Amino acid sequence: MAENGPILIPLDGSSLAEHALVDAAWLRRITGLPVRLIHVMEHDGTPEERQHAAEKFREYATAQAEKHGLGEVTCDVVVGPPAKEILQASETASYIVIATHGRGGFKAMILGSVADKVIRGAKVPVLVEPGTEAPEPPGNGRPILVALDGSEEAERGLSLARELAAKAGLPLVLLRAYSVPPPAGIEFSYYPADLSATLEAAAREYLQATAKPGERTVLVQGDAATAVLEVADRENASLIVMTSTGKGVLKRLALGSTTDRVVHSTHRPVLVVPTHHD
Repeated sequence: MAENGPILIPLDGSSLAEHALVDAAWLRRITGLPVRLIHVMEHDGTPEERQHAAEKFREYATAQAEKHGLGEVTCDVVVGPPAKEILQASETASYIVIATHGRGGFKAMILGSVADKVIRGAKVPVLVEPGTEAPEPPGNGRPILVALDGSEEAERGLSLARELAAKAGLPLVLLRAYSVPPPAGIEFSYYPADLSATLEAAAREYLQATAKPGERTVLVQGDAATAVLEVADRENASLIVMTSTGKGVLKRLALGSTTDRVVHSTHRPVLVVPTHHD
C-alpha cells in the first residue's frame, strides 16, 4: 500500500460500475486521499483509437467525478486483461473501490469475475459495492461491523476499521462466530460434553480482551458467513469489514470462503483487507 496513494476506481461505463463512486466519495471525504479513475481496454487498437478512447473516458470520468464530489481526479486508459491491469495499477494505491457487477458501457470490462480476481489478488484494501440499485454509502450513524476469528490476520481488518470509524464518527460492532468442528473420522467422532461451552467461553474471552471501550461485541454460534450476514442486517451495519483469509483456532471462522460468500450475498458495502496489509 502506497502511503497517501490514490483511491483507485475501475470503471467500464456502466451504471452498475458507477455505484462504486458512491462509496469512493465517502472514503475520499474521510481520508482526504486523491482519486484515480481507470478504464481497461482488453484489446489494443491503433494510436488513433487509443487516443479517442482516452478522450472519451476522460470526458466521462470528469463528469462522474463532478457528479459525486470527487474533486480533481486522475483519469487513465490502460490496455490488457482487466483484473491484471487493475491490480498492477493498485500497486501505487491506498485502496481499490469496485462494484461487483457491471457490464456494457464501454464494453471493456465485465466487473463480476473481474471483481472477484481483484479482491483475491489485491495487496491493498478493496471496498466492494455489491451493485444494488440504490447504493448507500457508509455513515448516518450506522455502525461498522468487523468480523473476527481470533487470528492476527483478521485483526488487521479491525485496525483499519477502527481508523475509518474514528474518522467517520461511526460506532464499531465486533463479531465473533464459533462452531463445533465436524468430526474428522469415526475415531474422532466423540467430543466432550462441555466442548461447545469451552469454545463459547474462549470466544467470549477473546472478544472481551479485544474490544476497546465503546465498541460493542456480538458472539454467535454457527456458520460464519451466515452470522456476518444476519448480524449485519440486525445491526443495520453501513459497512462490513473482513480480512481476505483468516485462520483461527480450529478454523472457526475461515475468512477466505466466508468473505467470498458475504461479498456475493450482501447488499451492503464490504471492505476486504488483505492479510498482508500493514
